[in-house]
Amino acid sequence: MFPFDPLRHLLALAGSRPSRCANRNLRRLTEDHLPYRNLEDAATPVHIVTTNLLSGEEVLLSTGDALGAVLASAAIPAVLPAIEREGLTLVDGGVADNAALSQAVALGADEIYVLPAGFACALQRPPTSALAAAVQALTLLIEQRLVMEVAQFAGPAQIKVLPPLCPLAVSSADFSHAGELIDRAHGVTGRWLDSGGPSLSAPERFLSLHRHQPDATLGPDEHACAELVA
Repeated sequence: MFPFDPLRHLLALAGSRPSRCANRNLRRLTEDHLPYRNLEDAATPVHIVTTNLLSGEEVLLSTGDALGAVLASAAIPAVLPAIEREGLTLVDGGVADNAALSQAVALGADEIYVLPAGFACALQRPPTSALAAAVQALTLLIEQRLVMEVAQFAGPAQIKVLPPLCPLAVSSADFSHAGELIDRAHGVTGRWLDSGGPSLSAPERFLSLHRHQPDATLGPDEHACAELVA
């Protein structure tokens, strides 16, 4: 997703490129899996949140080019290029509102399932690259806002928060462990459902910021909030 191009990186640092990475790999991946051209063609209504880079306001995309909407919603500032659409410069919706609970409530949702990616809470050392450090900081900001939003909108709607993987020692910028993390998430989510997860109160407690010492006793498939699920 983040192709390494030394020349582009140098040009980005010099101010001659708007981002460190091109989005060609993300574009190819999205094109290979997106079954419709426009958002309104989806069998189930799809709404994608992006951020107006100039104003910081949320921009909800519900119609029009689906590929461009996905690329805009994933455009991490300075890492991937912004997308120009309808006279606006759009970037990652996570900058303004990652989980978009307010948008879901405004659209009439009364039951909302949140699948948070979590954050790397068990790194043995700080990120060593600029990209990894930026992504780690972004995931921490997202987690903090999500805690507040889940508590805020738990009244207008039923919020069901699936516990993110924990402990997690893989950087959000490292895609080499995708298969392993998918398998772990599948197992953890199954146990959460079997234990009555969707009906548990105060779901925001799964999201609290924390870190693990190197000698953490949690197993690879355990969650820090496992005792709250039981």
